[in-house]
Amino acid sequence: MNLKVGLQDYTTGVKQHKISFQCDYNPDSQEVIVFFHGLACSRESFRNVFDKQYFPNKSLLLIDFVGFGKSSKFEEFSYSMEDQADVVEELLSVLPPWQMHIVAHSMGGAVALLFSKKTLSRICSFTNIEGNLISEDCGLLSRGIASVLYNDYKTGMFNTQRIESKGHHQLRFEQTNPTAVYKSALSLIQWSESGKLLGKFKALACKKSYFWGEENFNMPILKKLDFVKTYMIRDSGHGMMTENPKEFYIKLVEFIESKMVS
Repeated sequence: MNLKVGLQDYTTGVKQHKISFQCDYNPDSQEVIVFFHGLACSRESFRNVFDKQYFPNKSLLLIDFVGFGKSSKFEEFSYSMEDQADVVEELLSVLPPWQMHIVAHSMGGAVALLFSKKTLSRICSFTNIEGNLISEDCGLLSRGIASVLYNDYKTGMFNTQRIESKGHHQLRFEQTNPTAVYKSALSLIQWSESGKLLGKFKALACKKSYFWGEENFNMPILKKLDFVKTYMIRDSGHGMMTENPKEFYIKLVEFIESKMVS
């Protein structure tokens, strides 16, 4: 796939889906920073990365998962974390063979941890932004959705969430549908409760970090990260990338440009 120099919006076919993404393409760089959004969000969660040139020597890639943002929303898709990972890998296969820095928020962290060994071998660093790793990481949003039957969610709760989240700094219920959100929540909970995601995160061969918002200082996961480098973002909670973007991106640059190995 041909990319134009600089920041552009793209839509391309991947496994019968239309995947929407933004790429700030630097043809002189062999590295890309790939941003993955959370449940009921979109690539707009990372819009502040363009506030200034935080990464002048790297390409940037912001992806809308199937069912979210501007990507296609098929009712028949499973919306499982592993199938989302498969679609993203297919997209990456038609883009330049970059070495990758993964920056994954919430649900996006689960998707990225389910990449194949071949894709994982291309990752230089992995930034987990309060991503789902253990059962306790499933908060009110995903568990609230999963607590009702699908028909009740489709005809009631989804519309309420869409109305109440209008103007939210990250949630984009107006850019998704009940099927995508509901099936994603079920899969996310299943993977979080499996006990496998934390092990996959710790086993990554690349350097890795965990970012958390100051308001969430009592999260159980913080006591289970062993020697993983952690970064606290002040005056923020789960949505730290838009609640305190300046500090978030300054610390993200610090981590990605560091020589540490975790």
